[in-house]
Amino acid sequence: MKEKKKWIEKLEKEGFRDIRIVPLPPSDDDQGHGHEHYQVDVILSGNLAISDKKGTRTYFPGDRLDVPAGTFHNARGDPDGGDMIVGVKEVDK
Repeated sequence: MKEKKKWIEKLEKEGFRDIRIVPLPPSDDDQGHGHEHYQVDVILSGNLAISDKKGTRTYFPGDRLDVPAGTFHNARGDPDGGDMIVGVKEVDK
């Protein structure tokens, strides 16, 4: 629990908002997508595989993933489930 609080405080100081804990995306979700805001994900439990033009990378508990606005990617969570912290930040236009 202490780790969650430390991450949330850190992200708030970095200017992220709407910080919340959410379940990992389903392991069978093959929908590619992008975000209109800069998004950060911190894996709390389970794992998250991200595929984009650079390839596929798997993130594990304690890992941080920064996704710039407009980055087209596919996110697949652990088949056994898990949770992550998500926050967003406005981008300069």
